[in-house]
Amino acid sequence: MDCLPEELISYIFDFLHAEAALSSAMLVSQRWYMYGARNLHHTIDLCIGPSVTVNSCDVAVCFMKRLVSSPLSSAHLIRHLTLSGFAPLDIQELLLDILGRTTHLRSLNMHALHILQGGMHFPQEIFSSPTFLPNLVALNASSAPFSVSLVQTRQYVEALRVHEPMDDALLRRLLGSGFTQKAKLLELALSVDSTAAAIARVGILASALAGGPLCALALQFDMDRPKPVSWEEFEGLITEVGQRLQCLQNLRRLSIVTRPDPPIAVTASDRLTGDSRREMMTRQLAERLLTDSELSSLERIELRWHGWKIQDGKMVAVPRTQLMRGPHRWLFEAPGSSR
Repeated sequence: MDCLPEELISYIFDFLHAEAALSSAMLVSQRWYMYGARNLHHTIDLCIGPSVTVNSCDVAVCFMKRLVSSPLSSAHLIRHLTLSGFAPLDIQELLLDILGRTTHLRSLNMHALHILQGGMHFPQEIFSSPTFLPNLVALNASSAPFSVSLVQTRQYVEALRVHEPMDDALLRRLLGSGFTQKAKLLELALSVDSTAAAIARVGILASALAGGPLCALALQFDMDRPKPVSWEEFEGLITEVGQRLQCLQNLRRLSIVTRPDPPIAVTASDRLTGDSRREMMTRQLAERLLTDSELSSLERIELRWHGWKIQDGKMVAVPRTQLMRGPHRWLFEAPGSSR
């Protein structure tokens, strides 16, 4: 077996995808192990339980240690990595070791990872290190400071989702980097205290992204004030946002959300009530946005808890489970992903 040329072994493993077949082939030799690991570790989804420790015999922890253990370390073979769960603090060093070795990683999805006892700490020096995630293309994370610091120093990132509300200073840092001219998918939560502030943020964002390849934009405005946005304020916000986004000529998907959700009053004369009325009014607002703002290139639009695909000039409803605002949705999909 060791006499076979590299090209032939690589060709053989291109046809091995089932875990059982890969596992058997990896037992042939150390050389074959690494070829099998290339396929088996291409896309990794790690869920860590709150009761595990770095010294436990938990399957996930043992696998994580094997990724960084010589001579069969295979962390560099991972292309797409998802981290989730509630991990204790002593797991952090192991996670950082893995991330430090995933030099060919293309996408990192870690928004559902929670480090107990204070959260995950990333040493400041990793952001300037040329060997830390140098080939990252897509990031889905909770922490706004971490996301901005990483994206600023990585030249290939084109898909970003940040779940934590971002203030004006962080937004300007993000938009001041080279990311804006590479961004294709952008999903942000922005902290604002009024619809006027939200409109101003959109203006800054659109100006920075103008002329770039952005094709999908999802914005969630977290209103830092006692009362929710009224329906009239929300209508005004959508109208103004539409006007400012006209410069994004490649935009195909758009989602605008405020938290809390704007209440919709119901009168005795209304024929529709409840969710039916909310959907009707939101649809009418979406139709006005498409008409008045000249965003004719849009193929999908989502407002509040409703969304539509635009097919042959008609609006076809999108199930709520598929809306971009969902915390477990991510526009970026790794090759072979089942999302």
